[in-house]
Amino acid sequence: MGQVFGSNGNITHTEGSRVVWSNTRRPALLLPNDAVTLTSFDIAFPDLAKSNAYGFTHFTDPLFGGTQSACVSWVSVDPQEWDSGLSFVCNLPAASNYFEVEMTMSRIVTPSTWLGTGAPIPGLLGSGQHMPDGNSAIIEGIGPVIRMFSFERSGNAVYLRRKQSVTDAGPRVPWNSGNNNDTGTGGMRAGFTYGGNPNAWPAYTIEQKTTGDFQKRRGGSNACSLADPTNYASTWRGTVTITPGYIAP
Repeated sequence: MGQVFGSNGNITHTEGSRVVWSNTRRPALLLPNDAVTLTSFDIAFPDLAKSNAYGFTHFTDPLFGGTQSACVSWVSVDPQEWDSGLSFVCNLPAASNYFEVEMTMSRIVTPSTWLGTGAPIPGLLGSGQHMPDGNSAIIEGIGPVIRMFSFERSGNAVYLRRKQSVTDAGPRVPWNSGNNNDTGTGGMRAGFTYGGNPNAWPAYTIEQKTTGDFQKRRGGSNACSLADPTNYASTWRGTVTITPGYIAP
């Protein structure tokens, strides 16, 4: 975690052992003649890891008698941590130990809608807007989902790193005991079951059925579909300018 502290009238900002800024240090000397501009540059994120959730109930029809049932199925998003690792972007001059990034990006691949919003995962970076400080940013997020990127220097090269995270907050739904469809004595158990991960977040309604025969529990002959129609992959594309510089030790 970074720290800002003062001593004898001097102000210093550190990140670990690295001095980020100090009023006693020389400012960065930029080298605009060595700037690199990349057009049609992509910052892309893969689809999220997913499971499913299923709700089932049965009841007696008050008008016509007989047993009826209803079901609902969801795509659910698993808790996860994804790190792209470092992807080469460009080289820096041999004497450079600093760089700045300017960028203008627009989302060209939009993720699927998120449960209850009727809208895709929101972009948190202004689409088509100039970003004068684009070294790192949170680019998308909703509820438990966060996506971010950073440009990092290693040796005399700049690399791109992308990360996406889905919080693990424990079970989000009161699942049936043992995740069972039946009562153990041959009856059909109402309630919720999961396919995959009990800690996944319901994110998209696949199908609902509210009338008709009794065979709507998970695996039944008239069950709600579990086919996943979603894709939460996302891509931003635009122009990135990397300007190298030098900070005296």
